[in-house]
Amino acid sequence: MIAKICYNNNHIEMKWGISMVNQPYSASKEFFRGAFILSIAAIMVKVLSAAYRIPYQNIVGDIGFYIYQQVYPFYGIMLTLSTLGFPIVISKLIAEGKFAQRDILAASFLMLGVIALVSSTSLFLGADWLANKMADPRLAELLRILSLSYLLMPLAAVFRGYFQGNHEMLPTASSQVAEQFVRVLTILVLTPILIHQGYSLYDAGAGAIFGSITGGLMGLILLLIFFVRYKKRKRVQFNALQLRQFPLIMKVLIFQGLAFCISSLILVFLQLVDSLHLYALLRQAGIAEMTAKEWKGIYDRGQPLLQLGTVVANSLSLALVPLIARYGKNQDEQELLSKIRLSLRVSLMIGSAATVGLICLIKPVNKMLYTDGLGSVTLAIFSVSIVLSSLIMTMAAVIQSLGHYIAPIFIVAAGVVGKWFLDVWLIPHYHINGAAVATVLSLLGMTIGFSCVLKNDVKQSLWIGKDIGIVMLSVGCMACTLWGFNMAADWLVPSETRMMATIQALFGVVLGALVFGVIILRTGLFKQDELMLLPFGNQLERLNKWNRSNE
Repeated sequence: MIAKICYNNNHIEMKWGISMVNQPYSASKEFFRGAFILSIAAIMVKVLSAAYRIPYQNIVGDIGFYIYQQVYPFYGIMLTLSTLGFPIVISKLIAEGKFAQRDILAASFLMLGVIALVSSTSLFLGADWLANKMADPRLAELLRILSLSYLLMPLAAVFRGYFQGNHEMLPTASSQVAEQFVRVLTILVLTPILIHQGYSLYDAGAGAIFGSITGGLMGLILLLIFFVRYKKRKRVQFNALQLRQFPLIMKVLIFQGLAFCISSLILVFLQLVDSLHLYALLRQAGIAEMTAKEWKGIYDRGQPLLQLGTVVANSLSLALVPLIARYGKNQDEQELLSKIRLSLRVSLMIGSAATVGLICLIKPVNKMLYTDGLGSVTLAIFSVSIVLSSLIMTMAAVIQSLGHYIAPIFIVAAGVVGKWFLDVWLIPHYHINGAAVATVLSLLGMTIGFSCVLKNDVKQSLWIGKDIGIVMLSVGCMACTLWGFNMAADWLVPSETRMMATIQALFGVVLGALVFGVIILRTGLFKQDELMLLPFGNQLERLNKWNRSNE
């Protein structure tokens, strides 16, 4: 079967080579499978983007990790623009066919080129000013190196949008994975060499940031190769440019492009707020320079945990979004509500399990990943962000799939501003614990905002009390089990060493997942047809039947 993404009335659909009219249930299943398969590349990118930070922190320590994390949000913004926001809108314009493809590509490259040039120049020339605002002038060199990677964004975004609009998903997926793989490889190879040669942690950070350039170049080279082969295979020819169409195309790009990527930038924006003033606020609170840098690095340990914790929930729940767009377009209100509730239930279920499980095991997990248990309380507070982020990203994607683009922008903007003021209020008194609380409260506010918008759109309750009760029962039983497990493990074999902490953490994860999964299946959180929509649905349904037969 060949997957195609079609855009109709601002909705995104997945079409497959099967009969959609005569096989509604099979179509729904294929919708999900198709979206799930196409999300594999995104999962790989997210896992690579999160997992490498753990060995990197082990190499450079908390201060070195602080240096890198201070600059990373600026890379995250560029990466999102080049992989999500603008490519999606470019592909939408191409698929709709209202404008000639050459006009779309030329106008897109012109507009994105201006954005990239202005951004790169501003970041390069303003590096000293920005580093001073962060209260660490030595970060300026890292910002200058990173500014060069912005120049790769226009071509990458245009090529990805072009391929997606012509229903060619392999180039986009391959280039994204290759870009992240080369970036991570550059970081993990270059950093130990620089440290071994006696260079400073700031030089090691600059080497890590250089990976954004090597990775970006690799992704762009791969896209160029795909484009040359595609043009030769399809014998692509472009018509003459029609300059009068450029303003219309640019208008769509700027408004819808920002709206599409805004939900993916939520966590990056919150990181950016912390980068701009967490360290400075710690210094103002009277904490010594090196201690403040170390504690900022310890606080940043939570970012990989947050990214990894939301990958599965987002991938599973967002795979239902094409179904939601389809039913919204067809005005099938009951099916629309059913799929929205299902996507939220999946996010709540996995997000809650990840949050509670991580809180229960945070001490051994912290020591397993980062060599010591410093900041475990902060990371436990920060872990609440996992379930909130999972719900936010799902609701934002659903709202956009229903054709609403403005509301997410205002909600995210309000949440980021709220995070800024909460940091200013809480950090001087509670230090990095205050920053973690500020992040959680900001995400909670955004969750409420997205819930209100979505509920107003569907005109019915988004949640069923029974479902929430089952999830709460499951996480409660898992938490009690892990509490008992931790008590027994600490009594039998105290996790003083990293090896013992690793064993405790891994066994705890398996035990918690088993307890949670069994209760979810036995209490009937998902109906049979809903289980069949999930990956490995056949196996899950057989397991569910086996559970019922043994009751």
